[in-house]
Amino acid sequence: MSDEDTIEAKIGSHAPDFRLPSTNGSEIALSDFRGKKNVVLFFVREFI
Repeated sequence: MSDEDTIEAKIGSHAPDFRLPSTNGSEIALSDFRGKKNVVLFFVREFI
């Protein structure tokens, strides 16, 4: 990973926007949830 691939996060700042595939195959952006009360992100490291 290079320096240009890193993002510095500070407490209270907005998370950077990113897109990930959903379980139904479409893409979801973090910005799609802006203004919602709670957003939970769950990342699975590996499947067995």
